[in-house]
Amino acid sequence: MEIICYNNCMVRVSKQKVDKKVLNQINNRLIDVVSKLENNFSTQKFLDDLLTESEKIVLAKRLAVIFMLQENINWHKISILLKVSPTTVRKIAIDIDFEKYENILKIVKLRKNRMTFWVGMDLVLKMGIPSIVGAGQWN
Repeated sequence: MEIICYNNCMVRVSKQKVDKKVLNQINNRLIDVVSKLENNFSTQKFLDDLLTESEKIVLAKRLAVIFMLQENINWHKISILLKVSPTTVRKIAIDIDFEKYENILKIVKLRKNRMTFWVGMDLVLKMGIPSIVGAGQWN
């Protein structure tokens, strides 16, 4: 197995290359299945069935970095709070600058989604940083 590093996470990929047409077909099947998920429960079950705990953590942290960068939170604070390297935060910030996460950012920018994210994160991020909800809102 070949090990590929991206955003400081290790991903194991077989040395045997999959034909591009086959890869395209299986990617289309994945998109088809994901698009048919009906609710949070079925989405959670799907992710639990498909991804390892490590894969879910990597994706969740990446999404959290994107949300936090959109709120202009200091890169160093993001790194400390999420236990990711400053290099990872910088790479994601660069990707945002190059519009890599354009669709995610559209979702992030919706006030409802921002508030839902931060209310949930508020419980996790009790490390001396003021809450986004209430008197000590993020600046």
